Amino acid sequence: MRKNEIRLPTLFHIEPIFCFMGLAIYAVFGGVRLAHDSGILQAGMGLLGVLLPLSVAIVFLTFYEAGVAPLKKATEKVLTQLIPEVLVCLGRDKENDQELTRVVTTPLLDYICRYLIKLPDKRELQLDVQLNVRKVSVVFYFPERKGRCRIACFSEFERLFEHTLAGARHEGYAANNVVGHTRIEDRCCDNLVLYKTLPRDFLWNSAEKLYFAQDMQVMVESLIQEADALLMPDEKIKD
Repeated sequence: MRKNEIRLPTLFHIEPIFCFMGLAIYAVFGGVRLAHDSGILQAGMGLLGVLLPLSVAIVFLTFYEAGVAPLKKATEKVLTQLIPEVLVCLGRDKENDQELTRVVTTPLLDYICRYLIKLPDKRELQLDVQLNVRKVSVVFYFPERKGRCRIACFSEFERLFEHTLAGARHEGYAANNVVGHTRIEDRCCDNLVLYKTLPRDFLWNSAEKLYFAQDMQVMVESLIQEADALLMPDEKIKD
């Protein structure tokens, strides 16, 4: 807002329209006396016909921008609440009903979150989830380890994670067949990137969001099983 600029409340802009619409509706559906006056009736119907579409357009434009905030809020809840809640169940002790896995959640942007999964067996997996309303990208990071060659081609990922990738594709994910390389905390990482399109009403559909999160848990659990020692910290690797 500019300095010294006076901004009127949103309802002030649309209140006159509603007043005229009220008069028009009263003229059309008013009392018995007005109903017998064809001139007033016709004028009211004409006024209503003009104001109704105009009012709908004004209301839409007035509140269109406000609709972005709920989308951002819904995105934040999926990234910072729902996904961590299901990921922490990866190492649940079913006999004692204890959650042994730790998940460190780090929001990077409004629509990107990083998760560090610390498993009970001391292995660790780091991944990013980028949620763009109708599209999601999942990036798995595999840091450089002692005695392990860098992953140079996607065929190596296909060999390592055959079942995980098959299941992900069955659920609509596609894989980037170019291996990414990123530095995180001064360590070189090989990246596996999966992405898919989400339903149009994803952020407003609780069932879709829960299914998405639970399916992600299954995918991550499968990847952890296939990765085996690839996720073991250096200090735990015996020479």
